[in-house]
Parts: sequence; C-alpha cells; structure tokens
Amino acid sequence: MKLIDLLPLSAEKKKRLNTFATLYKKNAHIEIEVVSFDNERLIVRAEQKDLVNGKQLSKKELSDRVREMFRGEIPDEWKLTVSAVDFDRKDIDSVNTTWINEKMLKLGLKNKTVSSHTGIDKCTLSSIMNGDKELTKWHKVAFYYFFKYYEVAQF
Repeated sequence: MKLIDLLPLSAEKKKRLNTFATLYKKNAHIEIEVVSFDNERLIVRAEQKDLVNGKQLSKKELSDRVREMFRGEIPDEWKLTVSAVDFDRKDIDSVNTTWINEKMLKLGLKNKTVSSHTGIDKCTLSSIMNGDKELTKWHKVAFYYFFKYYEVAQF
C-alpha cells in the first residue's frame, strides 16, 4: 500500500494492512493508498479499477470495506476519511468511432484540435477514425475525458 510508512503504527500492523490491501488488489481489483496523515487524521483513497464478476462496488461499499480493513489496526481516536473513487467503466467502454464522430460534429471540432488536446497524434487519430487501428483502453479514456471536459469548459 502506497505511503503506509507515513503512519505511526507498529511493523506488525503495517504488515497486516499491506496484506489486506494486496488481497483487495488481487481479488477485487481495488487499489488502496494512504493519501495523508496529520494530527491523528488519516485520509485513504480507494478505487476499483475493473469489474469483478460483472460487479462494480458503489462508493459506500468501497468506503465500508476500507473502514473494515482499518478497524482494530488504527487507534480509535484517529479520524479516518475514505475517498472512494467512483469510476464508471460503462461510459468509457461505450466510446467507439461513432461516438467520437458524433461528439466532434456536435462540438464542431477537427481532428487537429482533438489530437492536440488528447495527445493522440494525428496519424493515429486518423487510423482510428478510418477503422485501420483499434481503440485501446487508453484512447477511450483520453477521448471520454477530453469530450466530457470540453463540453463543460467550452474553450
């Protein structure tokens, strides 16, 4: 677990927490990391990276799992804040060339503009749009968040 060394806990407790975090990562694709610790306030981030058996945990479910993991391992007087990240893969998985074309037409964008803002070079973008190259997971994420931001920011 990232930044666990920030915590003033015994080596045994840190080892147990690391074991729990490793099991969550391996079996549930949940990444847990310490964000900060100050004046008995612990902030922890949790994110489920992929669906497991077709199931996506809600923020509450993620938060409850992390709280249970830390129960008995940290002193009761510590305030534990869990930042559970909701990552909706369904939206990103629906990104395809038709979706990209519709967004570009709706927003009046050219390939050059999309390329410069997403970091996907013009040749690769052209190959994707012509069907010569498949969209990778990272392409889908770049397109999804670019268009989501562009629609809101209107720059």
